[in-house]
Amino acid sequence: MTPTLAGLAVVAIAGAVVAVSAREGRIAVLGLVVALLVAPVLADPVAAPLGLAARYLAAVLAGYLLWMAVRGGQPTDGSRLGWPAEALTAAGAAVVGYGTHGLGLTATGPAEAQAAGFAMIAIALAAIVTGRDILRVGLGLVIMLGGVGLVRVALLGTPPVLEDLSLASLVAALGGVVATLATAALGDGPGDFALAGEAGRVRSRADRRHPRRPS
Repeated sequence: MTPTLAGLAVVAIAGAVVAVSAREGRIAVLGLVVALLVAPVLADPVAAPLGLAARYLAAVLAGYLLWMAVRGGQPTDGSRLGWPAEALTAAGAAVVGYGTHGLGLTATGPAEAQAAGFAMIAIALAAIVTGRDILRVGLGLVIMLGGVGLVRVALLGTPPVLEDLSLASLVAALGGVVATLATAALGDGPGDFALAGEAGRVRSRADRRHPRRPS
């Protein structure tokens, strides 16, 4: 285990935990950006400067678009169990990832990348499956993409520039889509990021509490 890579893996996992567990939208976006900025350097050797620059630019762009969507301070669904449960889930997945480095194959990348990748995938799955608002589900999808990229690094080594450019494009595009849908949800619901079905149920409960008077 390399102390530097281990420390970077912990930071990436911590950022992902914050992204899926925070109820304040801006804090969740900051956690996502931290995870996206650290993930590209979890490789040995580090990727080429052009690839790193593309990954960093994509992380900042995705974070900026999402920040604009949550700039009003609207809360997100967050984790139903809270950040301690998410952190324990991530820690358990990281241990499994580190212990199964290579998945039975001859791995050419660092075990720390696989540990971080497994952790990010585990908590992203929970956010995607149990999320009740578009922001939480969207953050889970972006984290899932980052986690899959880290597992690929652990198995096959440092990606070439073209692959980094492709991943950067996916991250930026996904961030833009999530930001657009989150903004639309704010205008279509009761002032939050609830999915269409959830927003409808919220409005129905509100109508039952405050029935409209006939005109």
